[in-house]
Amino acid sequence: MNENHEKREFRHCKFLVTATITALFLICGNAVAVRAASDSSLGVAEQMQTQTATGLVTDANGEPIIGASVIEKGTTNGTITDFNGKFTLNVKAGAVLQISYVGYKTLEIKATKTMKIVLREDTELLDEVVVVGYGTQKKGSLTGAVATVDVNKALESRPIADIGRGLQGAVAGVNVTVPTGEIGSDPLIKIRGQIGSISGNNKPLILLDNVEIPSIQMVNPDDVQSISILKDASSSSIYGSKAAFGVVLITTKSGARNDKFEITYSNNFSWQDPARKIDLGGVEALKYTLDAQENRGAPMPAGGFWRISRESLKKVIEWQELYGGKVKYNDPVLYGRDWIFDGTNKYGYRVYDGAKAMINNWTPTMKHNLSVNGKTGNTYYNIGLGYLDQSGMSRTAKHDDFKRYNASINLTSEINKYLTIRGSSIYSDRNKRYPGVGTTSADPWLYLYRWSPLMPIGVKENGNPLREAAYEMGASNTDNLQNKYYNVSLGFTVNITKNWDVKFDYTYDRQTTDKNSSIMQYNAGQTWYSPVPWIENGSQVYVNELGEIVDTGGMPAYRFPVQKYYSNNTISAVQNYNRAEDNNTFNAYTTYQLQLGKEHLHHFKFMLGMNRVTSQWSSHTGKKTNLIDLENPQFPLASGEQFIEGNRNWEAQLGFFGRINYAFEDRYFVEANLRRDGSSKFPKHLRWR
Repeated sequence: MNENHEKREFRHCKFLVTATITALFLICGNAVAVRAASDSSLGVAEQMQTQTATGLVTDANGEPIIGASVIEKGTTNGTITDFNGKFTLNVKAGAVLQISYVGYKTLEIKATKTMKIVLREDTELLDEVVVVGYGTQKKGSLTGAVATVDVNKALESRPIADIGRGLQGAVAGVNVTVPTGEIGSDPLIKIRGQIGSISGNNKPLILLDNVEIPSIQMVNPDDVQSISILKDASSSSIYGSKAAFGVVLITTKSGARNDKFEITYSNNFSWQDPARKIDLGGVEALKYTLDAQENRGAPMPAGGFWRISRESLKKVIEWQELYGGKVKYNDPVLYGRDWIFDGTNKYGYRVYDGAKAMINNWTPTMKHNLSVNGKTGNTYYNIGLGYLDQSGMSRTAKHDDFKRYNASINLTSEINKYLTIRGSSIYSDRNKRYPGVGTTSADPWLYLYRWSPLMPIGVKENGNPLREAAYEMGASNTDNLQNKYYNVSLGFTVNITKNWDVKFDYTYDRQTTDKNSSIMQYNAGQTWYSPVPWIENGSQVYVNELGEIVDTGGMPAYRFPVQKYYSNNTISAVQNYNRAEDNNTFNAYTTYQLQLGKEHLHHFKFMLGMNRVTSQWSSHTGKKTNLIDLENPQFPLASGEQFIEGNRNWEAQLGFFGRINYAFEDRYFVEANLRRDGSSKFPKHLRWR
């Protein structure tokens, strides 16, 4: 009994222990599960938790800042302050806010429920002086859209040829392109994407020290002190209708402001390569041509001067498999291997690489600059010399280069506190040499893109050149375009009082253009039209599919007929164009500043002036036909007819302008501009309308 009882009791105890342990595991397991679930829920809650940040943004004087930007850092979530300088924004817990406003330093601060934020003025930015029309202003007081260029970053630290290319990507809202890509060509500047008028141009007015210049390309970037771009009507209207598409103001270096004498020499050697590979159509383009021909139900074969069919396309693909990478781009063209003629149509098997035949890669550019800068007493001076040598990318041309020589001098002397005199002079000589094929009926760059990839280019046949773009660029004479510019400026400033001055400036400038060109005679195989039988010693030549001459078992061969033609389909000739323009520019304007009220709260600035420009130009064109020596195009070496014509003109413009600036507490600004112009281009009764 006792033994049985003990056994039952032991079994009961085992059951209790087992149940207890199981219960503990279940309880612990539930606890762990609940804790894990709680942690997970807490993580989601933390992730989704947001808070409302309310705040007030003021300046150092406690005045509310209206329109300040408040953004949650790292997101696009943001708002602006209202008329009382207050804001409300829902942000994530622990978010950082970025508060910014024009003229103030950007502040970053952790978001809280209630915030009071004080922005400090960015005095360096506000006090920065920028060049505007006929004067300067603090950046913080500008009312118009005026952009300044970081000259050191955009020009001095980059291997650029001219200012225009330096402006590419340097200023928001200013688009600079070089449509032709040619060395020495003027960049196209568009401000705020304007498109211009139907009959006029859309170029901005370019001023060098307040004098209009014909091209931004003539200025040496190393001579530039500052560049301002006037984008809108409120900032550019001071220059009248000429500034309808914006203004580019370039100020040259005038000398050191401390007693230092500096000589600086810099040089740069660089190589240019096409920014983007010219990928011309190959086999795929031929497939598209065939598909398009079939889709529109047009008769086969497809193509123009060179035909393509499904059968010949197979031959093109076979050619690529057999000779691709083995036959060089300039290896001679062979009948039978590279093309055939069926008596009616020419079929090409070889695809030509026109870009490789015409374009040089990695062409060199060299720049040298020397400047002398300093101060002697109250006289400041800057002397600059510059040289640019740039090679073009035409592979076959005899000469394709651009050279520019620059010289400048700038002197400013403070005679006394009432009088300052200044003088400057700039010289620019640009010389461009290029292949004289601009008047040809088959412009080389146009036909590079237009021609079928089956059209032979950069190759010869039986030792004879073929009529194509690369050959014409290599065989043509070298045309020469020379542009010279120089000016002389004299001026003085009279300081009548501390707040009133008068400025007078006179500039004489002369621009000349001299262009020498010729119409060339060529002798080359004609690939455009039907070929002729290949006859040697009075017998028909036969070739096999490799293009090799055989005695028997081959196909009758054809060749391209060698013909004489001219670059403009008329007759050989030498021609010259020259133009000279003289301008006289006179600017006189006065500036008066007035401060009123307690603590000078009201600040007025008045500017009134006049601008007078007279221009006289003449041009002459001469041409003489029938060159005796085709490779030496000179007037004495031509025996044909001679043509001479010329033109000349004189014109003047007189303008009056004014500007009023008003500032209240250096926080609220008003500006008004006025300009009235009269021009000799119109009849007397319409000159001022």
